[in-house]
Order: sequence, then C-alpha cells, then structure tokens
Amino acid sequence: MKAHLFNPENDLALASGMANFTPSASVRRFKEALSQLPRWYADESDIILTPGAIAENPDAIPAPWGWSADAIRQFKKAGIRSPFPDAETIRNLSHRRISIKLHDLLEKSNLPYQLSPKPGESSDAAEISSNQIFIKAPWSCSGRGVVDCSNMTVARVRDVASGIIRRQGSVMIEPKLPKNQDFALLFESIDGKIHFKGISSFFNSSTQTAYGGNFCASQEEIREKLNARFLDETISAVTDALNVMIAPYYSGPLGVDMITYGPENLICPSIEINLRRTMGFVALSLYERLGRGIFRITPGESVGIRLIDPNPYFSATFHSMP
Repeated sequence: MKAHLFNPENDLALASGMANFTPSASVRRFKEALSQLPRWYADESDIILTPGAIAENPDAIPAPWGWSADAIRQFKKAGIRSPFPDAETIRNLSHRRISIKLHDLLEKSNLPYQLSPKPGESSDAAEISSNQIFIKAPWSCSGRGVVDCSNMTVARVRDVASGIIRRQGSVMIEPKLPKNQDFALLFESIDGKIHFKGISSFFNSSTQTAYGGNFCASQEEIREKLNARFLDETISAVTDALNVMIAPYYSGPLGVDMITYGPENLICPSIEINLRRTMGFVALSLYERLGRGIFRITPGESVGIRLIDPNPYFSATFHSMP
C-alpha cells in the first residue's frame, strides 16, 4: 500500500532548501484543489493524503509527487513512518544543471545525430551576450522560472538573470531552437535500475512556458504525431545515461523534457530532467482508464469530464476524442 501526496510546490521547496516551506497562497490553492488527482494513477488499495490528513496506515509506503525535506515533513506530520530518501541528495539531483551532465553523457553515446548546443550555467549575468536564449531558475516547476528572452534587450536579460542568481545562486542558459513539438520521456527508477515507461506529448499554455495540458493516446499514435528521427536511439541512450546519473541515488518516477526542432525534426534530448512524477504520468493513466483525449488543468471552471472535486479555483478535466 502506498500513501500518495500531491505536493506540486515541491520544486519551490527544493529551491528554498527548508524543511518547513510555506508556499504562496496561489500555490496552496492549487495544491488543495488538485489534492485528489492521485486517484487517477493510484491503485485501489492505496491511500491519498489531503492537506492536514492523518494516514490510516502509518506503514504505507510514501509516494509523493516529488521529494524534498518539506515532503518528508508532511509525511511525518501525517503519521507515515518511512522509508524516506536523503533530501539533500534529491535536491542536488533536481538542480537544472543535471541537464548539462545528461548532455555530456549523450555526447559519448554515439547517437546517430549531432546534439543540439549544450546548455550552460552562470553565476555572473554580465557573461550573457545574447537574447536568443531561455534563462531558467535552477529549481522551478511547470514552466515557472523559465524566461524566453527573444523579445528582450540583452540589458533586460541580464537584469532578470541577476534576480535569479541573487535568489538561487546561478542561472541556467539554454539556446533557443526552432521548436516543432514538446514531449517527454517517462521513466521509473526501481531498485537501482531505470525502466522506460512511455512518451508524453504535452503542450504549453498561451504563455508558451507554463504547462497547458497533455495529449492522451496510444504510444503508437504519439510516436506518429511526433514523427521524430532517431527516437528509439534517443530512448536507449537516455536510459543508459540515467542509469549512471540517477538510478543509484533515487527511486521513483521521473521525466526528461525534450523538443523536436528544425526542418529535419531532430530531437533536443536534454531540455530538463524532472526528478518527480509529472502530468505525463497522469496522462498515461488517463489513457488506460478513459481512452483517447486531452487532459487539461485550467483556472476556474472548464467543460469536460471532471477529474477532481468541484472547487472555485482550478479544474482538471478530460476531453474525450474519437
């Protein structure tokens, strides 16, 4: 039996480094509104911890959305006894610089295509000399902390980067590519070994950096939709890299965000590693239970099959497709 906890504030808790992290009011509302989302991927015998709840079985295996010192505190407060990972190890592995290490390992993997430009990290905003980049906070989630700089002056880019550096110690710098589609590879680390679980096809909101929703379909249809060259080779190489980087130190779900880009529809395989459950895992479960459709999370009310209890703040809905 597992005890599921939906704690979407976890990446922010990792950024704070504190075991008693207090998220903003808007994040608390999001967490409370979607607290029952795990019922769509939990087993029937599992329990779901809502904010302030006490676990019915203290020996249930803790299964959070993501791990941090704050997540461990929440489980202990709910009466769950163990097992808990080392929070500092998880925090270090969750830093966005891990994508640089992934890029380095993929360079040595004999992929049949030239890798996209390597992402970088800087603690000095004055080093930034272009606006054709994304800058990213080392710890953030769901597109927050990601800034498309293409419509900004270099001076403004440096100002924004300086703020991120002041708060989190450094800033990640990623070249902007001519993106075609977003997608992610989903994995689970079990007993020191990485297992590939599937492909997630997602789309961003109107801001183009925040999460908008997922396409729920068969893996064959998702592959056809992506039409990405060398996809299987990429899956194999990333699996091997994660077995080196992640598997010895982390157990649980994780996703690697990627894009296809350019006229040849090549893969950029090292956009981001999310060392936690993602909405892509929810989408996989929804396809198994509800079939083909679109999974969305939106503010306020929304039409479609309700996936969570009605509340005035957010809707999680499934829109069936023939």
